[in-house]
Amino acid sequence: MEESLKNFESLGLQNYKIEKADRINRVGDYFQSAIVPKLKSLNQKFFYLEIGSGHGHWLTSFASIKPNLLFIGIDLISKRVRKAESKKSSSNLSNLFFIKAEASEFIDSIPNGIHILSTFIMFPDPWPKKRHFKNRLIQNHFLTKLAKSSTINSRLYFRTDHKDYFDWTVKHFHSHSSWEIYEDAWPHDSGSYFQGKFEKNFTCCAKLL
Repeated sequence: MEESLKNFESLGLQNYKIEKADRINRVGDYFQSAIVPKLKSLNQKFFYLEIGSGHGHWLTSFASIKPNLLFIGIDLISKRVRKAESKKSSSNLSNLFFIKAEASEFIDSIPNGIHILSTFIMFPDPWPKKRHFKNRLIQNHFLTKLAKSSTINSRLYFRTDHKDYFDWTVKHFHSHSSWEIYEDAWPHDSGSYFQGKFEKNFTCCAKLL
C-alpha cells in the first residue's frame, strides 16, 4: 500500500511538471508570435507588467496615455482576462496585452533579451491565516526570479488594503539583496475594480539594485 501511494504521488508530480511546462511553452509561444513583433515595431525590449490585472481598468488607462510603450497584464481567472480584453478592444489599444498566466510561470516564459521595466501588484490575495503565508506572492524566491527578468533600476510597486501583508512586503523588500525600498509616487492615478472596494490602502515601492 505504501509503495503504491509513493508511485501515485510520483506520477502526480510528473504530470504537474508536464502541465506546468506546457503552460510556460504556451505563453512563450504567444510571446514570440504576438508580443515580440509589437516590441520590435516600438523599437523596445522592455515592458510594464501588472500581476493580477483583474478586469483591466487600471492598465488599460495607463497604456492609453503611453502608446509608445508596451504593457502586459496577467491574471489567473479566465473571466477577468476576457473582460480586460474587451476593454482593450473598446479602447483600440495595440500596445496592451492580457494573458491568463501564473506570475512565476509567466516570468519563466519571457524570451531572452526582453525585460520588465516596472511591475505593479495591486490588491493581491493577502492569505491572512498564518498557515497560508506560504501562498503569498511576495516571497524571497519570487523577488529573486523577478529581479533576474527586470531591468536595472526597475521598480516594483505594491498596493494592498491588508496592513499585515503590507508590513510583510516591506520586510521582504528590506531583507532582499536585489531590492531596496524606494520613495516613488504611484506612476498613474486611475481607478480599478478592486481599489473601488476598499476605503483604505497601503502602498510601497522597491527599486532593483
